Amino acid sequence: MKISCVSRDQTGTGVSRKLRKQDFIPGVVYGKAKKPETMAISQKDMHSILKESGLNAIIDLEMNGKSYHVMLKELQRDPILGDILHADFQQVSKTQKVQVQVPIHILNSENLQNEGALVHHLDELHVECLSGDIPKSVSLDVEKMQVGENYTVSDIVVDKGIEVLNDPQELIVSLSPFNLTEEEPEEDERTEPIVIGEEETEE
Repeated sequence: MKISCVSRDQTGTGVSRKLRKQDFIPGVVYGKAKKPETMAISQKDMHSILKESGLNAIIDLEMNGKSYHVMLKELQRDPILGDILHADFQQVSKTQKVQVQVPIHILNSENLQNEGALVHHLDELHVECLSGDIPKSVSLDVEKMQVGENYTVSDIVVDKGIEVLNDPQELIVSLSPFNLTEEEPEEDERTEPIVIGEEETEE
């Protein structure tokens, strides 16, 4: 995926705010052999990157007539609105291995037994692979899970060349039984329901 961006000399809160009003996102490109360089990328292109490749996107970023093979390293978002405020891109080699967090997608949870509650314990998998082989996500099919059963990291199958760094026994999901029976209180222990937020009134 090739994306063009523009370099920028000016920095600061005021400059960044102006760029966002013009539908650009301020950012920076850096790497081991590259001096950090400030840039700006269009909102439209940034959303295309996320839609196609996700948060671990690898792209060819064109700037000032040069092309940089980069990985999306970090996004800063508005904590309330969720708008992207800043983007960091790290230059990587096509033969370089990188470590990233990959989302885990749970499949067929709607087909599970009604008497079980699916509990999520892990949402992302820590993997190492070549920069060009980063998966957008990994999947775990839970359709055949039985109540009381657990699925761990070892149950996920990844493509050749991808090394999973998590503990194989780390829990991803469990299917726990519902508590269908509740002990009834003794007759003399029953109390009236308490309504929170109402003050007692004297008659």
